[in-house]
Amino acid sequence: MVFKNKKIIIGLIGIFVLLLAGCSNNKSTTKKENTLPSAKTILTKAQNTKFDSMHTTWNETENGQTIQKAEAQDPTVIYANVATASNHYKMWIEGKNNYIQMKGTSSSHWFKTKLGKSSSYAVLTDSLDNMLDPFVATSKSFKVKPNGNDYVLSYKGNNKKIWNAIVSDSAITALIGIDLDNVKPINNEIKIDVDKSYHITDVKVLSTYKDEGQKRTFTMNADQIDQIKNLEVPANVKKGAVDLGKMSTNN
Repeated sequence: MVFKNKKIIIGLIGIFVLLLAGCSNNKSTTKKENTLPSAKTILTKAQNTKFDSMHTTWNETENGQTIQKAEAQDPTVIYANVATASNHYKMWIEGKNNYIQMKGTSSSHWFKTKLGKSSSYAVLTDSLDNMLDPFVATSKSFKVKPNGNDYVLSYKGNNKKIWNAIVSDSAITALIGIDLDNVKPINNEIKIDVDKSYHITDVKVLSTYKDEGQKRTFTMNADQIDQIKNLEVPANVKKGAVDLGKMSTNN
């Protein structure tokens, strides 16, 4: 009888130990979750990321058909390939110089122009470096999750402040402008990946909206940050480009 009572006591002790261990694990898990940095902290620190290089794509569709798309590399020297339903051009930007080649025309020449201060392309180099600035004020709308030792910020919804941040962000809209006169936002999704040092590794923006009654979707992806060799304008483009500034001076 004593032996049986001892077994019962030992069994109860074992259960008690397991319960304590479970509580301890729950506490440590909760503590780990509670130690995640806030979205404001991540966005504030991540916006200071300075890029040596990146790859960025933009795409706008209407009823599933692409109507605008663009691709660019590097925020210091930029190469862009932009296509719309009625136009297609390739472009290099270096400092204040813009080299452009219009596709589908009778000439395959590259042309050289100067970028004006008001040009959306002129501010692209700076805006890519500061792409998260407009979202700092909306940090309470973002959720933070761990990704190993790194962090993921995400947002999904139709918050007006988020929409305003998206359309005010030159990095997101510089190469594909959105006409806001008749636009009605439907849904926005944002995903921002940062490493444990708060350096941006990936940014994805997806917005759905109605423009003059037509449903459109806009996406912008920035990735391969600091993984691309710094670009240089090809020598043949610089040498062969027709300088439109000199032509207008001569005339």
